[in-house]
Amino acid sequence: MDELFSVLANAQRRRILNELLATSLQTDGGEEILYPAEEFPEEHQTELYHNHLPRLSEAGFIDWNQNTGSVTRGPRFNEISPLLERIKN
Repeated sequence: MDELFSVLANAQRRRILNELLATSLQTDGGEEILYPAEEFPEEHQTELYHNHLPRLSEAGFIDWNQNTGSVTRGPRFNEISPLLERIKN
């Protein structure tokens, strides 16, 4: 439980997970989200690519392809999705 709350403590990580939750609800979990580096200001790129995406990926909540910038639901996404839904309400 501590790990889930730690991941959700950051607004940028919550945004990534919420985008993935919204996309997966619309498409039964089959879609990916793209986070190409060139679309973000440099200060956000560093934080996103060296902190938030790796942290979510290592925890198993997302699958992140560093080469393409694509993010899909990870093997543990279903563990965190109920909390995401509760936070939104």
